[in-house]
Amino acid sequence: MIDLHTHILPGIDDGSPDSGISVEMMEMMIAQNVDTVVATPHYYCLDCSPAEHAEKAKGAYRRFLEAWQETHGEDARLPEMRFGAEIYLVNSLENVSDPELLKISGSDLMLFELPFSGFHGWMPRLVDLVAGKAGGRPVFAHIDRYLGMLRSGDLEELEEVPRAAFQFNSDAFKNRKALKYMYSLIKRGKTVFWASDCHGARHRAPDLGETLPELKKAVSKKFSSEIFDAIEERQYSLLGKDRQI
Repeated sequence: MIDLHTHILPGIDDGSPDSGISVEMMEMMIAQNVDTVVATPHYYCLDCSPAEHAEKAKGAYRRFLEAWQETHGEDARLPEMRFGAEIYLVNSLENVSDPELLKISGSDLMLFELPFSGFHGWMPRLVDLVAGKAGGRPVFAHIDRYLGMLRSGDLEELEEVPRAAFQFNSDAFKNRKALKYMYSLIKRGKTVFWASDCHGARHRAPDLGETLPELKKAVSKKFSSEIFDAIEERQYSLLGKDRQI
């Protein structure tokens, strides 16, 4: 199970405030059989460069790893960790150098966060531009959170971004509107990802392992269990991994 969007790294954004909380979050993920954790701290291009962001993430991971080993020992197993960014979409992104440093490590995936201020025609074009410069594949983060804001035409423009994928948060798996849009994407062969978008051990805690079985039932009932398995296999493939059975 891949959790593609997490804020597990300590003290780097509005996610985990310290290493102790990060350890708790990871313990929860392991208990839920998550085998791949993607750390995606927020990236705001007006605050730092991609290189500076990557260095902050490395430092935060070192702090987490020290705390993990102190708690569980140096030989304690961890899910595979990947590192990327939740890239906030603003016009200034077009001037950012080295956007490839914001890709999820070991893949060409780039997670983009739309602003909640409203949709503008420049957004799909900018995502395509930045992803193109980086040699990346765009993933629209927690698309379910925008469904009350975006018109059908807006969604169509996002879907037309080359190779675009769409990530749904686990807390939307029982939301009819989110499921309806997810089913529409699946039916049309679009790539979807699932994630917890976790920010802590209590508030917005990791829950993908608890909620995904229910989504599997829903998708299997709507389509088939083979379709669900194919979606998961595609998710692993895009991270350059084999699906864990």
